[in-house]
Amino acid sequence: MPFYNPLRDWDVEERRRTISNLKALREQKQAELPTRTLKNTLLLATWNIRDFGNEDKRATEDGQNQPGPRLEESYYYLAEIIAGFDIVAIQEVNSLSALRRVMRILGPSWDYLTTDINPAKSGNDERMTFVYDTRKVIFTNMVGQVVTEEDKQLVRTPYYATFQSGWFKFTLCTVHILYGDYEDTSERIREIDDIAGFLSRRVERTGENIILLGDFNILSREDATFEPLNNHGWTVPLDYKSNVKKNKAYDQIAFKVKPHELKRGPSRPNAGAFDFFKTLLRNKDWQTYYDIAAATGRPMNSWDNTLNWPDNSRTLTRDEYYRQWRTWQISDHLPLWLELEIDFTDNYLTRISRG
Repeated sequence: MPFYNPLRDWDVEERRRTISNLKALREQKQAELPTRTLKNTLLLATWNIRDFGNEDKRATEDGQNQPGPRLEESYYYLAEIIAGFDIVAIQEVNSLSALRRVMRILGPSWDYLTTDINPAKSGNDERMTFVYDTRKVIFTNMVGQVVTEEDKQLVRTPYYATFQSGWFKFTLCTVHILYGDYEDTSERIREIDDIAGFLSRRVERTGENIILLGDFNILSREDATFEPLNNHGWTVPLDYKSNVKKNKAYDQIAFKVKPHELKRGPSRPNAGAFDFFKTLLRNKDWQTYYDIAAATGRPMNSWDNTLNWPDNSRTLTRDEYYRQWRTWQISDHLPLWLELEIDFTDNYLTRISRG
């Protein structure tokens, strides 16, 4: 569980607000997420944490809709959400300072693997990262970045690593697919097709269990952006809208796993998209956080004068802008998660009893 002893030294009002939010978040987790077990199941998640690590940069840039820095309390909320799972693939990690702050809150049993940034403009200074609880998940010593066999490389290079949890040995490959043009998704589709095809061929060659997950920028399961996963034979058991507005299927978890080793966990529910805004930075809290943001010295012109947002048609109200602002505190994506069984003892004993 996360380490919360630094909260003792916070200002009284900030401490009480943060603790109240953490308690509500923990109650929501208990109601909506399976209980983490030592050996029976694995809670796997993927989460695009918006602009995670760009806090200093975005706090100093001018601009009408400049969001300002993450509040200290937001790092505790991020840690509490991550701690609901055993291993999380995280996209949009920039500088490591923010990640390390969350890791200190998670405590010494948690570890992470991450890539370096792509310094090219197209890479957006992003890292691909795995965060995992070492009491439950073992890193089995192989990492790599996927370079496909096609002439044109993916803008943000996919990252893979091998792990074991219980009996289950698996390779995770996380992606953040190009968003590009909203009307013309051909480049997005090409990237998804390249990585889905490349890893399919790898499975045929190695026989390993591969889980492909991350932010695919897929619009829906019925859209052309989803077709490459179907065309290359990936099993995609979840159908959730994982953006905060719950109208896009950007995030996905896809499997090329031995049939007897892909079993959904016994909990109900055993998968979902975790909506943290039910308990954190709720709609009705906008006035509180307006005052908090102003107290940080943040320029409030964007909050007070949200002209030309988002389509030059009207001015947002303060509470409407707040709903945009809070996604820079937590994220504009919800964690997409799945519970998997990892104890194959009975199957193994049955197989060897037959010789």
